[in-house]
Amino acid sequence: MKDNEWQGSQVWLWAPVVLSVGGVLVSGYLSVKRFTGGSLACTRWAECDVVNNSVYAKFYGVPVAFIGLAGYLVLLGLALAALQAAAPVQRRLLALGFLLALGGVGFSVYLTYLELYVIEAICVWCVISAILITLLTLLSGMNLWRVSQESPHTSPTPSSRHPKDVSRNGH
Repeated sequence: MKDNEWQGSQVWLWAPVVLSVGGVLVSGYLSVKRFTGGSLACTRWAECDVVNNSVYAKFYGVPVAFIGLAGYLVLLGLALAALQAAAPVQRRLLALGFLLALGGVGFSVYLTYLELYVIEAICVWCVISAILITLLTLLSGMNLWRVSQESPHTSPTPSSRHPKDVSRNGH
């Protein structure tokens, strides 16, 4: 791979790291507020506290903000590991990150449905998280596709690992 191509691919691999950090910050803020209490910083048109204090702010007894924080931390770890990994392991890390992010989008769609049609209130922090996880899923899928195109799944044959010099062997 040419040097400028390698740098370009590294930029795309860093994007999920940046988005995951954003998700950690958002869900971390919501987790701290959930743990310590107090009102959330919110816009005029949103009702963040209504959403954050609703019965739907917990999933099987676990605050949704904690689930988000754990998810974003795992995605951050996978994204950082993918930056350092060799091609076959990198592909697996990217695939796992993509699948987990896709699950996060599904969960986010469910929570957004609850906000709009059940709670009838919007939390701007939840909207930001939904945007982040959607972008993270799209970029993770793009990175997985790109890396799969750059490094095919074929393994080298024994003859390609140690090519014979035809002129020296006389064959």
